Amino acid sequence: MNDEPWLVHQFVERAAERRPEAPFLVQEGTTTTYGEVEAGANRIARLLRGHRIGRGERVGLLAHNSRTYVEAYYGILKSGAIAVPLNTAADGPTLRGFLEDCGARALIAGPRFEKAVSQAIGALPELALLLVQDPARIEPVPAHIRALPLADAAAAERAEPPDAGLVDLDVASIIYTSGSTGRPRGAVLSHLNLVANTRSIVSYLGLTAQDKVLDVLPFYYVYGKSLLNTHALAGGCVAVENRFLFPNTALDTLEDEACTGLSGVPSTFAILLNRSNLAERRLTALRYVTQAGGGMSPELTRRLIAALPGKRIFVMYGATEAGARLSWLDPDRLAQKLGSIGRAIPNVELTVRTDDGRACEVDEVGEICARGSNIMSGYWGDPDETAKVLDRHGYHTGDLGRRDGDGFLWVVGRSKDMIKAGAHRISPKEIEDAMLEFPEVHEAAVIGVPDEILGEAIKAFVVFRPGTTPDLEALKLFLGRRLPPYKLPSQYAVREDLPKNESGKIMKQALREQA
Repeated sequence: MNDEPWLVHQFVERAAERRPEAPFLVQEGTTTTYGEVEAGANRIARLLRGHRIGRGERVGLLAHNSRTYVEAYYGILKSGAIAVPLNTAADGPTLRGFLEDCGARALIAGPRFEKAVSQAIGALPELALLLVQDPARIEPVPAHIRALPLADAAAAERAEPPDAGLVDLDVASIIYTSGSTGRPRGAVLSHLNLVANTRSIVSYLGLTAQDKVLDVLPFYYVYGKSLLNTHALAGGCVAVENRFLFPNTALDTLEDEACTGLSGVPSTFAILLNRSNLAERRLTALRYVTQAGGGMSPELTRRLIAALPGKRIFVMYGATEAGARLSWLDPDRLAQKLGSIGRAIPNVELTVRTDDGRACEVDEVGEICARGSNIMSGYWGDPDETAKVLDRHGYHTGDLGRRDGDGFLWVVGRSKDMIKAGAHRISPKEIEDAMLEFPEVHEAAVIGVPDEILGEAIKAFVVFRPGTTPDLEALKLFLGRRLPPYKLPSQYAVREDLPKNESGKIMKQALREQA
């Protein structure tokens, strides 16, 4: 067997061949080895193929981060089918929409999703197979669907990998975008897309079999999935922590498991810095930190550097449509280029272009476009939306950015988020970053709201840090010294929290609907 992985599930196969007893997952004191995951995934693959679910068929996967999720994910891929990770916060109608959109032939669901599954499956004529913990708790099961307990896979005698006859151009996964700015769409990602991206990430992070990452991000989210795949490729370990609602509990796991890596989105680090004792911890094993999933303010980054002296902090940028990652900022340049998203990862080209496709000059603002073997082939069943984002320049991210004289990229804001107030186009990100410099601010979000005179007015939503007294007048004076008058919010709303999706991104569309 060629030692070079060409298919995503071969990450686990290779690691299991070399070190079957090595730990792959650790969750609340329970360790699962590579050999155990490999055997479990093979049994699920064989069960799927035994029910005529194979190459090119779509299989939905609905489960919290767990051994069940991991074995099902790699098992779906081993069968030749296409894995469709599903948002664990989805209700029945939303779940039905995902499954209907991709034409799912099978659904694997972990425990605690019986109600949503029951509400979703009745109107899905293409769905033929349902694997759940207890089929008796799914009511009613339509006659055209065969419902089986997941234990049937675990009880199978044969645990050898089936031959699905795949090549790296075959589709591995359909991953639905977060929908934070509109309707979720299914990004179609091949094995080549995911393998190429995984190799690049492992390369610049320097991951080895000795690395163990604390994972508080859901596996259905492309960033969370990249943590799983990168450590599988490196032969490392993933410490699953689903209790981030209690951030000090998550930090206990980080310490107790001697994790070398910690990954999160901006809200993850805002919570750790404002609502935990992160700065008091002796994280002697921690080697690196990665941040992606949206721009983190320079002030929050400075605080993270101060709280974790000597740790390598990687600021990263990416998109679901890119299989996860597009750029990274070398930690050695972090202090000098604070606020930058760095440079393109290996085997990716990033350009900044005007609306007519011209490459921008140094510091000229345009849309960030990406080319590389990690870029999706399109959105599932949606050629019109695909044509809007893919052309000869590659994938149009929708992010406005600029490139400085040293070749480093800076995100200015989302093109869809730009506020048009009178003659000005205003980036919410600049205002949000300024708000987060105010010592008492925990989180901030800025949107445009209808205004009869200006077209749009600036409205700011702010969450103050726990234990502080909200002082909007002090915040307004603070901003007045940092921003020109036309960028100052005319409306403010103080909140206890901001709406977020399961991956921790602020849902601005929800704020717009509320406003």
